[in-house]
Amino acid sequence: MQAERKLNVLTLCSWYPNRTNSTLGNFVQKHAEAAGIYNNVTVISQFSDPRISTVEVTKSVQNGITEIIAYYPKSSSSIGFIRKVSSFLNHRKAFRKSYQLALETMGKPDIVHLNIIYPMGTWALWLKMRHKIPFVITENSSGLHVGSDHAYPPAAMKLCKKALNEASVLMPVSLNLKSHMQKLAPQATFEIISNVVDEEKFAVSTKSKEGVVKLIHISTGVDSIKNLTGMIHTLNHLRSKRSDFHLDIVSDGDTEYAKQLVNELSCQSVVTFHSTKTTIEVAQMLSESDALLMFSNYENFPCVIAESFMTGLPVISSNVNGIPEHVNASNGLLVQPRNEEELERAIEQFLDGTVTFDRSSIRSYAEEHFGYRAVGKSFDTIYRKVLKQS
Repeated sequence: MQAERKLNVLTLCSWYPNRTNSTLGNFVQKHAEAAGIYNNVTVISQFSDPRISTVEVTKSVQNGITEIIAYYPKSSSSIGFIRKVSSFLNHRKAFRKSYQLALETMGKPDIVHLNIIYPMGTWALWLKMRHKIPFVITENSSGLHVGSDHAYPPAAMKLCKKALNEASVLMPVSLNLKSHMQKLAPQATFEIISNVVDEEKFAVSTKSKEGVVKLIHISTGVDSIKNLTGMIHTLNHLRSKRSDFHLDIVSDGDTEYAKQLVNELSCQSVVTFHSTKTTIEVAQMLSESDALLMFSNYENFPCVIAESFMTGLPVISSNVNGIPEHVNASNGLLVQPRNEEELERAIEQFLDGTVTFDRSSIRSYAEEHFGYRAVGKSFDTIYRKVLKQS
Protein backbone atom coordinates (compact mmCIF):
# COMPACT_ATOMS: atom_id res chain seq x y z
CA MET A 1 0.00 0.00 0.00
CA GLN A 2 1.35 3.41 -0.97
CA ALA A 3 2.10 5.69 1.95
CA GLU A 4 -0.01 8.83 2.23
CA ARG A 5 1.61 12.06 1.09
CA LYS A 6 2.81 14.28 3.89
CA LEU A 7 0.63 17.34 4.20
CA ASN A 8 1.93 20.90 4.21
CA VAL A 9 0.74 22.28 7.55
CA LEU A 10 1.13 25.99 8.27
CA THR A 11 1.02 26.52 12.02
CA LEU A 12 0.14 30.06 13.12
CA CYS A 13 1.14 30.60 16.73
CA SER A 14 0.11 33.57 18.85
CA TRP A 15 2.45 32.38 21.60
CA TYR A 16 5.86 30.92 20.79
CA PRO A 17 9.40 30.97 22.21
CA ASN A 18 11.28 33.96 20.77
CA ARG A 19 14.25 36.23 21.36
CA THR A 20 12.33 38.46 23.77
CA ASN A 21 10.77 35.59 25.75
CA SER A 22 12.47 32.22 25.40
CA THR A 23 9.76 30.20 27.16
CA LEU A 24 6.56 31.88 25.94
CA GLY A 25 4.24 29.21 24.56
CA ASN A 26 6.81 26.41 24.74
CA PHE A 27 3.85 24.02 24.94
CA VAL A 28 2.66 25.40 21.58
CA GLN A 29 6.08 24.63 20.11
CA LYS A 30 5.75 21.07 21.39
CA HIS A 31 2.38 20.68 19.64
CA ALA A 32 4.03 21.79 16.39
CA GLU A 33 6.86 19.30 16.88
CA ALA A 34 4.36 16.49 17.49
CA ALA A 35 2.50 17.40 14.31
CA GLY A 36 5.83 17.44 12.48
CA ILE A 37 6.36 13.72 13.07
CA TYR A 38 3.79 12.87 10.40
CA ASN A 39 3.63 16.00 8.20
CA ASN A 40 5.62 18.97 6.89
CA VAL A 41 5.12 21.70 9.48
CA THR A 42 6.10 25.35 9.09
CA VAL A 43 5.50 27.71 12.01
CA ILE A 44 4.78 31.42 11.72
CA SER A 45 4.81 33.58 14.85
CA GLN A 46 5.49 37.29 15.30
CA PHE A 47 6.20 39.74 18.08
CA SER A 48 6.70 43.47 18.60
CA ASP A 49 10.18 44.64 19.50
CA PRO A 50 10.75 48.27 20.62
CA ARG A 51 14.45 48.02 19.74
CA ILE A 52 13.94 47.75 15.97
CA SER A 53 12.72 50.19 13.32
CA THR A 54 11.75 47.76 10.54
CA VAL A 55 10.34 44.24 10.23
CA GLU A 56 12.86 41.46 10.76
CA VAL A 57 12.14 37.84 9.80
CA THR A 58 14.17 34.86 10.98
CA LYS A 59 14.03 31.25 9.78
CA SER A 60 15.40 28.10 11.37
CA VAL A 61 14.87 24.35 11.19
CA GLN A 62 14.89 22.33 14.39
CA ASN A 63 13.25 19.24 15.80
CA GLY A 64 11.70 18.41 12.43
CA ILE A 65 9.86 21.71 11.87
CA THR A 66 10.61 25.02 10.15
CA GLU A 67 10.20 28.06 12.38
CA ILE A 68 9.64 31.51 10.87
CA ILE A 69 9.66 34.17 13.58
CA ALA A 70 9.05 37.82 12.66
CA TYR A 71 9.70 40.91 14.76
CA TYR A 72 8.07 44.26 14.03
CA PRO A 73 8.53 47.77 15.47
CA LYS A 74 6.44 48.72 18.44
CA SER A 75 4.61 52.01 17.96
CA SER A 76 5.75 54.77 20.31
CA SER A 77 2.78 57.07 19.64
CA SER A 78 1.04 58.42 22.72
CA ILE A 79 -2.25 58.63 20.80
CA GLY A 80 -4.22 55.42 21.27
CA PHE A 81 -5.85 55.29 17.82
CA ILE A 82 -2.58 55.96 15.98
CA ARG A 83 -0.79 53.40 18.12
CA LYS A 84 -3.39 50.73 17.30
CA VAL A 85 -3.35 51.44 13.56
CA SER A 86 0.44 51.48 13.45
CA SER A 87 0.60 48.22 15.38
CA PHE A 88 -1.83 46.52 13.01
CA LEU A 89 0.01 47.72 9.90
CA ASN A 90 3.33 46.47 11.28
CA HIS A 91 1.72 43.18 12.26
CA ARG A 92 0.31 42.80 8.73
CA LYS A 93 3.65 43.62 7.10
CA ALA A 94 5.36 41.02 9.31
CA PHE A 95 2.81 38.38 8.37
CA ARG A 96 3.06 39.07 4.64
CA LYS A 97 6.84 38.68 4.74
CA SER A 98 6.59 35.55 6.87
CA TYR A 99 3.93 33.97 4.68
CA GLN A 100 5.94 34.62 1.51
CA LEU A 101 8.91 32.88 3.11
CA ALA A 102 6.66 29.98 4.15
CA LEU A 103 5.44 29.60 0.54
CA GLU A 104 9.03 29.53 -0.68
CA THR A 105 9.85 26.93 1.98
CA MET A 106 7.05 24.39 1.57
CA GLY A 107 4.65 25.61 -1.11
CA LYS A 108 0.97 26.35 -0.56
CA PRO A 109 -0.34 24.99 2.75
CA ASP A 110 -2.90 22.19 2.64
CA ILE A 111 -4.25 23.26 6.01
CA VAL A 112 -3.64 25.90 8.66
CA HIS A 113 -3.28 24.93 12.32
CA LEU A 114 -3.93 27.98 14.51
CA ASN A 115 -2.47 27.76 18.01
CA ILE A 116 -4.03 30.31 20.42
CA ILE A 117 -6.55 32.42 18.54
CA TYR A 118 -5.56 35.89 19.67
CA PRO A 119 -4.01 37.66 17.78
CA MET A 120 -2.90 35.33 14.92
CA GLY A 121 -6.49 34.27 14.26
CA THR A 122 -6.74 37.33 12.01
CA TRP A 123 -4.45 35.64 9.48
CA ALA A 124 -6.10 32.22 9.70
CA LEU A 125 -9.37 33.91 8.75
CA TRP A 126 -7.66 35.85 5.94
CA LEU A 127 -6.07 32.68 4.49
CA LYS A 128 -9.42 30.93 4.51
CA MET A 129 -11.29 33.79 2.84
CA ARG A 130 -8.55 34.77 0.36
CA HIS A 131 -6.97 31.40 -0.49
CA LYS A 132 -9.64 28.88 0.59
CA ILE A 133 -7.28 27.16 3.04
CA PRO A 134 -9.23 25.50 5.88
CA PHE A 135 -8.01 25.85 9.44
CA VAL A 136 -8.25 24.09 12.78
CA ILE A 137 -7.60 25.58 16.20
CA THR A 138 -5.72 24.39 19.26
CA GLU A 139 -6.57 26.57 22.27
CA ASN A 140 -4.98 26.82 25.72
CA SER A 141 -5.87 30.32 26.85
CA SER A 142 -8.06 31.02 29.84
CA GLY A 143 -8.94 34.25 28.04
CA LEU A 144 -11.85 32.31 26.58
CA HIS A 145 -13.35 31.69 30.02
CA VAL A 146 -16.46 33.72 29.22
CA GLY A 147 -17.70 35.86 32.09
CA SER A 148 -14.59 35.43 34.26
CA ASP A 149 -12.39 38.28 35.45
CA HIS A 150 -9.53 37.00 33.26
CA ALA A 151 -11.49 36.79 30.01
CA TYR A 152 -10.26 38.63 26.91
CA PRO A 153 -11.53 42.21 26.41
CA PRO A 154 -14.49 42.63 23.99
CA ALA A 155 -12.42 43.43 20.87
CA ALA A 156 -10.25 40.34 21.29
CA MET A 157 -13.26 38.19 22.13
CA LYS A 158 -14.97 39.32 18.93
CA LEU A 159 -12.02 38.02 16.87
CA CYS A 160 -11.98 34.79 18.85
CA LYS A 161 -15.68 34.19 18.29
CA LYS A 162 -15.32 34.77 14.55
CA ALA A 163 -12.38 32.36 14.30
CA LEU A 164 -14.08 29.70 16.42
CA ASN A 165 -17.10 29.69 14.14
CA GLU A 166 -15.06 29.62 10.92
CA ALA A 167 -12.69 26.81 11.98
CA SER A 168 -13.23 23.26 10.76
CA VAL A 169 -12.34 21.65 14.11
CA LEU A 170 -11.68 23.11 17.57
CA MET A 171 -9.13 21.32 19.73
CA PRO A 172 -9.10 22.68 23.29
CA VAL A 173 -6.65 21.09 25.72
CA SER A 174 -9.39 20.22 28.22
CA LEU A 175 -13.09 19.48 28.47
CA ASN A 176 -13.43 22.42 30.80
CA LEU A 177 -12.07 24.81 28.19
CA LYS A 178 -14.39 23.21 25.62
CA SER A 179 -17.37 24.15 27.79
CA HIS A 180 -16.32 27.81 27.63
CA MET A 181 -15.63 27.71 23.89
CA GLN A 182 -19.05 26.17 23.21
CA LYS A 183 -20.65 29.35 24.56
CA LEU A 184 -18.99 31.21 21.69
CA ALA A 185 -19.35 28.51 19.03
CA PRO A 186 -22.22 26.15 19.97
CA GLN A 187 -22.35 24.48 16.53
CA ALA A 188 -18.61 23.79 16.25
CA THR A 189 -16.93 20.39 15.97
CA PHE A 190 -14.66 19.61 18.93
CA GLU A 191 -11.80 17.20 19.61
CA ILE A 192 -9.95 17.29 22.93
CA ILE A 193 -6.18 17.22 22.32
CA SER A 194 -4.09 17.68 25.46
CA ASN A 195 -0.72 19.32 25.86
CA VAL A 196 2.16 17.10 24.80
CA VAL A 197 5.46 15.84 26.15
CA ASP A 198 8.42 14.43 24.24
CA GLU A 199 8.61 10.95 25.71
CA GLU A 200 12.23 10.62 24.58
CA LYS A 201 13.35 13.48 26.85
CA PHE A 202 11.50 12.53 30.05
CA ALA A 203 12.62 9.36 31.79
CA VAL A 204 10.81 7.67 34.68
CA SER A 205 12.10 8.92 38.01
CA THR A 206 14.05 6.35 40.00
CA LYS A 207 14.48 8.53 43.07
CA SER A 208 13.74 6.74 46.32
CA LYS A 209 11.36 8.62 48.61
CA GLU A 210 13.66 8.46 51.60
CA GLY A 211 15.05 11.20 53.78
CA VAL A 212 13.97 14.66 52.60
CA VAL A 213 11.06 14.41 50.16
CA LYS A 214 11.55 16.72 47.19
CA LEU A 215 8.51 18.59 45.92
CA ILE A 216 8.74 20.71 42.78
CA HIS A 217 6.63 23.51 41.33
CA ILE A 218 7.13 24.84 37.78
CA SER A 219 5.17 27.82 36.42
CA THR A 220 5.22 31.44 35.33
CA GLY A 221 4.72 32.36 38.97
CA VAL A 222 1.84 34.78 38.39
CA ASP A 223 0.31 34.79 41.86
CA SER A 224 -3.28 35.54 40.79
CA ILE A 225 -3.18 32.28 38.81
CA LYS A 226 -0.60 30.03 40.47
CA ASN A 227 -1.08 31.15 44.09
CA LEU A 228 2.54 30.78 45.16
CA THR A 229 1.67 32.89 48.20
CA GLY A 230 -0.80 30.29 49.49
CA MET A 231 1.62 27.47 48.72
CA ILE A 232 4.45 29.13 50.66
CA HIS A 233 2.23 29.90 53.65
CA THR A 234 1.16 26.25 53.70
CA LEU A 235 4.73 24.95 53.68
CA ASN A 236 5.78 27.47 56.29
CA HIS A 237 3.06 26.20 58.61
CA LEU A 238 4.00 22.58 57.87
CA ARG A 239 7.67 23.16 58.77
CA SER A 240 6.61 23.96 62.33
CA LYS A 241 5.68 20.27 62.61
CA ARG A 242 8.27 18.51 60.46
CA SER A 243 11.39 19.03 58.36
CA ASP A 244 11.37 16.06 55.99
CA PHE A 245 10.41 17.97 52.83
CA HIS A 246 11.72 20.64 50.47
CA LEU A 247 10.13 22.58 47.61
CA ASP A 248 11.96 23.73 44.47
CA ILE A 249 10.15 26.54 42.65
CA VAL A 250 11.17 26.88 39.00
CA SER A 251 9.87 29.98 37.23
CA ASP A 252 10.54 32.08 34.15
CA GLY A 253 8.44 34.92 35.55
CA ASP A 254 8.72 37.60 38.22
CA THR A 255 8.77 35.81 41.58
CA GLU A 256 10.31 38.60 43.66
CA TYR A 257 7.11 38.84 45.70
CA ALA A 258 7.41 35.14 46.55
CA LYS A 259 11.09 35.40 47.44
CA GLN A 260 10.30 38.34 49.69
CA LEU A 261 7.59 36.32 51.42
CA VAL A 262 9.99 33.42 51.99
CA ASN A 263 12.48 35.84 53.54
CA GLU A 264 9.81 37.43 55.74
CA LEU A 265 8.74 34.00 57.00
CA SER A 266 12.36 32.82 57.31
CA CYS A 267 11.48 29.56 55.59
CA GLN A 268 14.46 29.42 53.20
CA SER A 269 15.25 25.98 54.60
CA VAL A 270 12.20 24.46 52.86
CA VAL A 271 11.89 26.60 49.69
CA THR A 272 14.48 27.22 46.97
CA PHE A 273 13.93 29.29 43.82
CA HIS A 274 15.32 28.50 40.37
CA SER A 275 15.28 30.61 37.21
CA THR A 276 14.32 29.58 33.66
CA LYS A 277 15.28 26.03 32.71
CA THR A 278 15.49 24.27 29.36
CA THR A 279 13.26 21.29 28.61
CA ILE A 280 16.17 18.93 29.31
CA GLU A 281 16.89 20.66 32.62
CA VAL A 282 13.20 20.49 33.59
CA ALA A 283 13.18 16.77 32.77
CA GLN A 284 16.27 16.27 34.95
CA MET A 285 14.79 18.18 37.89
CA LEU A 286 11.54 16.23 37.67
CA SER A 287 13.46 12.95 37.63
CA GLU A 288 15.14 14.01 40.88
CA SER A 289 11.86 14.92 42.60
CA ASP A 290 9.11 12.97 44.37
CA ALA A 291 5.97 14.92 43.42
CA LEU A 292 4.75 17.99 41.57
CA LEU A 293 3.01 20.60 43.73
CA MET A 294 0.37 22.92 42.21
CA PHE A 295 -2.05 25.24 44.02
CA SER A 296 -3.58 27.24 41.16
CA ASN A 297 -6.68 29.37 41.47
CA TYR A 298 -7.60 28.45 37.88
CA GLU A 299 -6.01 26.58 34.97
CA ASN A 300 -6.83 24.86 31.72
CA PHE A 301 -4.45 21.92 31.76
CA PRO A 302 -0.83 22.93 32.45
CA CYS A 303 1.86 21.18 30.42
CA VAL A 304 3.97 20.61 33.53
CA ILE A 305 1.44 18.07 34.83
CA ALA A 306 1.83 16.05 31.64
CA GLU A 307 5.62 16.32 31.97
CA SER A 308 5.48 15.13 35.57
CA PHE A 309 3.34 12.16 34.59
CA MET A 310 5.85 11.29 31.87
CA THR A 311 8.51 10.95 34.58
CA GLY A 312 6.13 8.89 36.71
CA LEU A 313 5.65 11.63 39.30
CA PRO A 314 2.32 12.02 41.13
CA VAL A 315 0.73 15.47 41.35
CA ILE A 316 -0.64 17.28 44.39
CA SER A 317 -2.88 20.00 42.98
CA SER A 318 -5.90 22.18 43.45
CA ASN A 319 -9.06 20.79 41.86
CA VAL A 320 -9.68 23.44 39.19
CA ASN A 321 -10.83 23.57 35.57
CA GLY A 322 -9.13 20.94 33.38
CA ILE A 323 -6.84 19.44 36.01
CA PRO A 324 -9.26 16.78 37.40
CA GLU A 325 -9.76 15.48 33.86
CA HIS A 326 -6.38 13.75 34.26
CA VAL A 327 -5.37 13.96 37.93
CA ASN A 328 -7.12 11.37 40.11
CA ALA A 329 -6.48 8.92 42.94
CA SER A 330 -4.24 6.76 40.73
CA ASN A 331 -1.75 9.53 40.03
CA GLY A 332 -2.23 12.32 42.56
CA LEU A 333 -4.14 14.19 45.21
CA LEU A 334 -6.66 16.98 44.63
CA VAL A 335 -7.58 19.74 47.07
CA GLN A 336 -9.91 22.70 46.91
CA PRO A 337 -8.35 25.92 45.57
CA ARG A 338 -7.15 28.41 48.20
CA ASN A 339 -7.75 25.86 50.99
CA GLU A 340 -4.33 25.86 52.67
CA GLU A 341 -5.35 23.47 55.45
CA GLU A 342 -6.50 20.87 52.91
CA LEU A 343 -3.30 21.30 50.90
CA GLU A 344 -1.24 20.76 54.04
CA ARG A 345 -3.13 17.56 54.88
CA ALA A 346 -2.58 16.24 51.35
CA ILE A 347 1.15 16.92 51.53
CA GLU A 348 1.32 15.17 54.90
CA GLN A 349 -0.49 12.15 53.49
CA PHE A 350 2.14 11.93 50.79
CA LEU A 351 5.04 12.47 53.20
CA ASP A 352 3.71 9.81 55.59
CA GLY A 353 3.15 7.27 52.83
CA THR A 354 -0.57 7.08 53.61
CA VAL A 355 -1.07 7.25 49.85
CA THR A 356 1.31 5.67 47.34
CA PHE A 357 1.54 5.69 43.55
CA ASP A 358 2.90 3.40 40.86
CA ARG A 359 5.37 5.33 38.72
CA SER A 360 5.30 2.93 35.78
CA SER A 361 1.49 3.16 35.57
CA ILE A 362 1.63 6.95 35.66
CA ARG A 363 4.20 6.89 32.84
CA SER A 364 2.05 4.54 30.74
CA TYR A 365 -0.91 6.88 31.10
CA ALA A 366 1.25 9.79 30.01
CA GLU A 367 2.54 8.00 26.93
CA GLU A 368 -1.00 7.18 25.85
CA HIS A 369 -2.45 10.66 26.42
CA PHE A 370 0.44 13.13 26.08
CA GLY A 371 3.19 11.47 24.02
CA TYR A 372 4.44 13.12 20.83
CA ARG A 373 3.62 10.13 18.68
CA ALA A 374 0.09 9.70 20.02
CA VAL A 375 -0.81 13.39 19.79
CA GLY A 376 0.92 13.85 16.44
CA LYS A 377 -1.11 10.98 15.01
CA SER A 378 -4.33 12.53 16.35
CA PHE A 379 -3.49 15.79 14.60
CA ASP A 380 -2.75 13.94 11.35
CA THR A 381 -6.09 12.12 11.50
CA ILE A 382 -7.97 15.39 12.05
CA TYR A 383 -6.13 17.21 9.24
CA ARG A 384 -6.95 14.50 6.71
CA LYS A 385 -10.57 14.28 7.79
CA VAL A 386 -10.96 18.05 7.36
CA LEU A 387 -9.38 17.99 3.91
CA LYS A 388 -11.53 15.06 2.84
CA GLN A 389 -14.65 16.97 3.82
CA SER A 390 -13.53 20.29 2.29
